[in-house]
Amino acid sequence: MAKKATNTRKVRTNQRLLVLRFSAMGDVALLAPVLTAMASQYKGLSITLVTRNAFAAFFTNIPGLQVIGVNLKDHYRGVYGLYRLYRELRKLGPYDAGIDAHGSTRSRILRFFFWFEGLRFVSIVKGRREKQRQIRRDRKILTPLPHVVDRYLNVFARAGLQAAPDKAPYINPDTRSRSLAHTFLKKQGIAQRSNFWIGLAPFSTHTPKMWPLEYMQELMGLIQRELNATIFLFGGGSKEIEQLKAMQKPDDGSILVAGQLDMAGEIALVRRLHLMLAMDSFNMHLAALLGIPLLSIWGATHPWSGFGPYQYDDDSIIQIPLSELPCRPCSIFGNKGCFRGDLACMVGIRPMAVLERIKFKLDGPVIDEDLPQTD
Repeated sequence: MAKKATNTRKVRTNQRLLVLRFSAMGDVALLAPVLTAMASQYKGLSITLVTRNAFAAFFTNIPGLQVIGVNLKDHYRGVYGLYRLYRELRKLGPYDAGIDAHGSTRSRILRFFFWFEGLRFVSIVKGRREKQRQIRRDRKILTPLPHVVDRYLNVFARAGLQAAPDKAPYINPDTRSRSLAHTFLKKQGIAQRSNFWIGLAPFSTHTPKMWPLEYMQELMGLIQRELNATIFLFGGGSKEIEQLKAMQKPDDGSILVAGQLDMAGEIALVRRLHLMLAMDSFNMHLAALLGIPLLSIWGATHPWSGFGPYQYDDDSIIQIPLSELPCRPCSIFGNKGCFRGDLACMVGIRPMAVLERIKFKLDGPVIDEDLPQTD
């Protein structure tokens, strides 16, 4: 059972709220539905969100929201660095209440500093015990847990602010984002969609959450043969970029996106896809928050842990049933070794089966519903 929330506060809606959430990328992005809902429900509310620099692109066009991007590995490193951050945030105040949507050591230290001046925080309840019961080898208790977005909504409700997110998209590309994507596409000679545009995001932070790359490469060939689609390859970091380049073949209709656009540009490009195929990863969350058709492949982890694509049904999940692999899930975040040692949960998902799911999702003609673009 989750720990019961206590000390619910009432915040006047014309007041200022300080929100902390530093990482991971997908978890930060999942604040977008919540902050959008709060801004819509409480017109006078002012929110200061403290997160990493690169994540500001998730929160464009949200009224009353100020994003403070910080580099925690450099200028604000360690306890002294966090104290420097506290002093800088204090100057931007005063705040009437704080939301700790992270529950990390860093956020707890910042809360401690603010405690001395009387600012109280409400902190997220992560449900660690319930999650541990899901991943133990024996006597698993695997039932759906609250989605991380619902956990965010809960902590805001305990601060006196209640709102329900509307339907996606929850992230809205701004003019700069659309311009970056449009310029990139023009360079590829495909500014307009004349066939299916499919995004493939084969990577995840941890190997047990990754479908074999040789399967992904085989799937690329199947997509070209059966759908004649344009494939966009997503990833990040020099190693992943080199792996994606190795997967490409001459004239295979694939376009490397990784390393070509910043986060804002990628957001606008993903918004224009007919489908995104991703792992249990940031790109899955991004596609869901943008409201596009989505398929995600799951292995060592399970969407019932609360990290599935928000507001998407089971038909967006590709996974081997628990009746066939009762060892699943063996990890919440994919950062632990496979119980069996063979990653059967990923190896057992074959490319042809994934292609059939893609074809089912794309059932219908190509319709160009591009967002307005700028040159």
